Amino acid sequence: MKKKYMVISGILLISMLAGCGKAEDSPEPDALSTVPLESRSESGAMDGMPDEEEGQPGEGMPGGGSEGSSGGQTAISEGQPDGEAPEGSAQQTAKEPGSGKLQSSGTEFGFAALSDRYFEFSSGAGGWSTELRIDSDGKFKGNYHDSDMGDCGEDYPNGTMYHCSFKGQFGELEKVDDTTYKMKMVSLTIDEAPETEIADGIRWIASTANGLDGGEEFYLYLPGSVIADLPEEYRQWVGYFNLEDVSETTLPYYGLYNVNTGDGFSSYEYKEQSLSERIAMEISFAEESSAELEAKLQEDTTQADMNATSGELFQTWDNTLNIVWKLLESELDEEKMAALREEERQWIAGKEAAVKEAGQEYEGGSMQSMAESLKAAELTKARVHELAGYAE
Repeated sequence: MKKKYMVISGILLISMLAGCGKAEDSPEPDALSTVPLESRSESGAMDGMPDEEEGQPGEGMPGGGSEGSSGGQTAISEGQPDGEAPEGSAQQTAKEPGSGKLQSSGTEFGFAALSDRYFEFSSGAGGWSTELRIDSDGKFKGNYHDSDMGDCGEDYPNGTMYHCSFKGQFGELEKVDDTTYKMKMVSLTIDEAPETEIADGIRWIASTANGLDGGEEFYLYLPGSVIADLPEEYRQWVGYFNLEDVSETTLPYYGLYNVNTGDGFSSYEYKEQSLSERIAMEISFAEESSAELEAKLQEDTTQADMNATSGELFQTWDNTLNIVWKLLESELDEEKMAALREEERQWIAGKEAAVKEAGQEYEGGSMQSMAESLKAAELTKARVHELAGYAE
C-alpha cells in the first residue's frame, strides 16, 4: 500500500512542479518568498481534489487537489564512542545496502545518488502529500498539496485546494555510519502565490511545505539501514511503526528524516512509462485499495463505520478518476479533450441522478449515506475503466 501511494504522488508531482495551484505564470527568479525554517503548516489531512479546465463541469468534474509528532532529537557529530550511535541515526551495520549499489565500501556517497529519486511525506491515498526531488548539488524542489472536495461554496463548487511549490538547499553531507548521513537545510523558499484565489470552481489557498517546515537538521538513511534501529517517529511515517508486522529487516529505499519535527520521507525511483501503462498502474492500485475496503466493510459492526468505509471506497475511485483525467489532459490534444469534457458533463449528470435514486430507498435513514456512496463508487470505477480506453 505504501509504495503505491508514493507512485500516485509522483505523478501529481510531475504535473504540479510545472505549476502548482495555478502558480506557473509567476516568474521563477522574482516570485519567491523566503519562509522561516521554524514555521510549520497547521493544515490537516483532507481528501483529494483535482484541477479543472475553464468551462468544465461543476461538482465531480475531474482535474486538479499533518503534522508529525515532534522528534526533539539532537544530531551528534561523527566521532561517537564505540557502541553508541547518534540520535536519529541507524545503528552501523555491516550488511551491504539492499538496493543502494551506489554506496559501497570505499566509495564516497553523494547527492548524485539521489538524482533519479523522489521523496514523499504523505498521509496516504487521497490525503495530503509533500514531494521533492534532490539534485546532485543538494538543491531540491517540490510541492505540497492537500484538498477538501467537501469544502465548497457558491463561488467554488468544486472544493478547496491547499498548495505550494517550493525549493531549497541542503548543506554538505556528513557521514554518521555506513548507512546514515546527516545534513543541514540551509534554505527553504516558497513560490509566491495569492493567499486565496478562486479558479475553475476551486478555492486555492496558499500553504507551506509540510515535512520540511520547522526543520534544520536532517538524516539521510541509505538502503540497507536496519529498520529496528531507525527512530520510532521516522518509522511511523513510512509504514514500519509496528515491527512485529514487518517482514523486512532493512530499509529498501532511501529515507529522509526531519530530526526537529519527527517527519519522515520515503523514496522511489521514477521511470518513464507510456500513458496507457501509467493509467493501468493507477487502476491496479485502486483495485487493491478497493478490495481492502470491501473486506473491511464486511467486518464493520456499526452503521457509522459502514458509512465511513463506503465513503472511503467512493473516494478511492474518485481520486483515481481525477488522476487518470490529469494524465489524459497532459497527453491528449485540445480537440480530443474538448469532446471528452462534454462527454464527462453528461456522465456526471447521469451519475448524480443514479446516486440520488440509490439513496431514496433509505431517505432520512442511517443507511442512506452508504447506499449513495456504494452506487457512486460503482459508477466511478466503471468510468475510470472507460477513460482508460482513451489512452490506447
